[in-house]
Amino acid sequence: MKFSWLLPLLLLTVECSGQETVSQKTFPDIALTNQIDFTDPQFDQARFSCGFLLKHHNDTVAVTAKHLLKVIKTKEMNTVSFGNSIKAWSLFSLSNKGNKVVTKALLNENKAELLEDKATYDDDWLVFSLSANHTAVKPLEARSTPLTPGEKLYVVGWTRKMEAGPQRVYEFEYYKTIDHRLLLKDLIVPEQFGGLSGAPVVDEQGLVVGIVSNSTMDPATKKKYFSPCALDGLLAFLETNSKK
Repeated sequence: MKFSWLLPLLLLTVECSGQETVSQKTFPDIALTNQIDFTDPQFDQARFSCGFLLKHHNDTVAVTAKHLLKVIKTKEMNTVSFGNSIKAWSLFSLSNKGNKVVTKALLNENKAELLEDKATYDDDWLVFSLSANHTAVKPLEARSTPLTPGEKLYVVGWTRKMEAGPQRVYEFEYYKTIDHRLLLKDLIVPEQFGGLSGAPVVDEQGLVVGIVSNSTMDPATKKKYFSPCALDGLLAFLETNSKK
């Protein structure tokens, strides 16, 4: 998966060994990657972008980015619906590929929402109910207090070129929020962001605050920032859905 708008973002620090630098901050295993099985196997994705588990009240759901459907789709897929195109969606950790989270249903399926609609950008999340969780990955809890300008935030996951190994942690600094977007300043970032879409953005305590999406231009400075999707829309949806 390629994100041409993120390619200008450069790695700020390079180790003498030539390996990509990551944050020294550590978290329990919280990151997952997607496995998507299509009815037509030519579209199958054995490992695609990232996701995570989210605890909401007494339930646990799986979350990833909605804009993935713009990239991995059949010609029949034009809305936020799998139709008959996708037969199974699961998630697993690259550090333990044998154990998986098996999803049950796409909770925010919406046959009236076109994939090209602005809502795909504003609320860039897919949320699934679960039929089974065979992993030891820790479900995250959402942060309930406001972010403070200057505080550190972390992206946890794997970029597109990583096929195995432990989750990577990258560092950012919170700048501001515009609508449904968190604008972050780079501290320790990957050489390329491709593949991190859907990964969790967490604070120092490991509380999730956002979902990796793409970038946003700050209208005040005309500067483009890495901008995960905030959780407000997702949490409001889950709250409404839990009352049905």
